[in-house]
Amino acid sequence: MLQLCLPPPELHGDIECAIVVERAAGSLSRFPAMPRAMLTLAPVHGGAAAVSFHAMSTRAATHRHLQPLRALGLVLPPHTAARLLGMSTGALVDATLPWAAMVGPSEAARLDDALQQAVSDRARLQALQSSLSRALERGPHRVQRARAEALQRLCHAVGHQGARAATELGLGERQLQRRCQALLGLTPKQMQRITRWHALLSGALRQQRMPGADAALAAGYYDQSHLARDAQRLAGAPLRELLCQAHAGGDWWPLGTQRLLARHRP
Repeated sequence: MLQLCLPPPELHGDIECAIVVERAAGSLSRFPAMPRAMLTLAPVHGGAAAVSFHAMSTRAATHRHLQPLRALGLVLPPHTAARLLGMSTGALVDATLPWAAMVGPSEAARLDDALQQAVSDRARLQALQSSLSRALERGPHRVQRARAEALQRLCHAVGHQGARAATELGLGERQLQRRCQALLGLTPKQMQRITRWHALLSGALRQQRMPGADAALAAGYYDQSHLARDAQRLAGAPLRELLCQAHAGGDWWPLGTQRLLARHRP
């Protein structure tokens, strides 16, 4: 099972979507490299549940579920991840951290109290959203808004242009390189590669068909073999397999959120 809902209006831009997922014992969950982060509530040993922050990833990952899994979480765009990490640990990728390490024991305890009182998935998602909102609003509002806008601009420019974004951002190439490493934990080239691939993949998922040569060229690939190499590098699997398995019952269910988003959005 895979359910998706959009965030409340006040959190549009900070959260991409919220999801609830169920997986059977013995099943797999396969994730490609992702230009997104996640804030999740999932069971841990002993039947308890833990809230974790999953940073953006540069490599594919596979998880085998020895027990039945029911989890929920928030999918976060890269600029939200950068804001959270900048306020706590600094830029990280390919990492999972306890929420308490991100926001401190007081906020973590406040969220835990809210989760214990929640009696539905909707209430649990609302508790996660409220905790995230409080974390993002720490400090003067004007400062936080300016930081959010600057990070959003950086992520958008670098994701689409790579190192060429230096001109648009008014930076030298070395300055851009240092800024991306410090704020995102990625080089401009890495950010562009992951963003480009996911943009084309999202289009293919929404249309439910393999992208043609024109689509590959429009996305910035030299040809379809270039696209195939990126799929292998970033997902460890052919693009056709990803498209076939990107549904609630498939191993690549995380990619199914793109199909669900297409149904929710105009």
